[in-house]
Amino acid sequence: MLKVLITVDTEVWPNAANWPRTPLTPDRNCSRELACYFYGGEAKIKTGIPYQLDTLRRHGLKATFFVDPLFSYALGDTPLRELLELIVGQGQEIGLHLHPEWLTDPRCDGLPSFQGPFLWQYSDAGQRTLIEAGLQRQRTLGAAPVTAFRAGSWSADVGTLGALADNGIAFDTSLNPCFTASFPTLPRRESFVQPCKIGSVWEFPVSFFLDRPPAAKRPLHVCACSFSELRMVLDKARAAAWFAVVVVLHSFEFVRVDRLAQGKPATPQRLLARRFEKLCAYLASRPDEFETCFFRDLEPSDIPHDGPSAAIASSWARTSRRYVEQLASRFY
Repeated sequence: MLKVLITVDTEVWPNAANWPRTPLTPDRNCSRELACYFYGGEAKIKTGIPYQLDTLRRHGLKATFFVDPLFSYALGDTPLRELLELIVGQGQEIGLHLHPEWLTDPRCDGLPSFQGPFLWQYSDAGQRTLIEAGLQRQRTLGAAPVTAFRAGSWSADVGTLGALADNGIAFDTSLNPCFTASFPTLPRRESFVQPCKIGSVWEFPVSFFLDRPPAAKRPLHVCACSFSELRMVLDKARAAAWFAVVVVLHSFEFVRVDRLAQGKPATPQRLLARRFEKLCAYLASRPDEFETCFFRDLEPSDIPHDGPSAAIASSWARTSRRYVEQLASRFY
């Protein structure tokens, strides 16, 4: 049975000029951004985390929400506590996510100074400090024990894995072969399609497929793939005896958060939300073929050390259909 890891990067970005180079003013609470990035926008129909949790619950599926706690240094503990309580209260898993951009804020007292937006731009000691601080903040504000990590912008490196091991994190899912900022110095980084053990940490790469045209890699992101492509990867991975597939979405993926900067209401991305619903329904309809699971459910001794290495290929027809669908998503 193919294990499917649904992962949700859970983060907020201030609508502020020159941020993060220019920190937020102390009176800025980003209430509008929090409402849009976490809770689904400003229309009657809201498609944020509560909607995602409800969709998962209705279909009996599991997901891991990778929550970035660094925003709470600037915006206060309450928004993070409420967010963690919401996710944990619905029985889903919390993972650790870190976007170093928040380190430009002077309220990140005691943390490393800002060295850039990528985690690998920080020393090994700096990365250990950030991971330890993030874990401590999550535990203090209501998260269950955390076993998995994803770096913001996928920007981990081998040093990150050592810092995770030092903090008792067994699983990482930062490797995204479609993005050059992800493990930039890792040999053969583009060849990983299944979990591999690097040092003492299991790396679960974000799944991807070969897109045509052109013959390029496309990550298994809900916002970036059609449902036909998502289903194709799941079916071919199961047929090829893969151990796991990692699917990615974001807490704000189904909301038009780009409208915040335009002074317009952040309305739903209904087509993308419908795509997520179809994915969940498909997984739920085939319980003998697919098992959604948490990272904490994984038993390391069950993970194959030598799994399939060939990437899954799509077709011109699927690519063409996606172009049409993505164009329609601008309006629906």
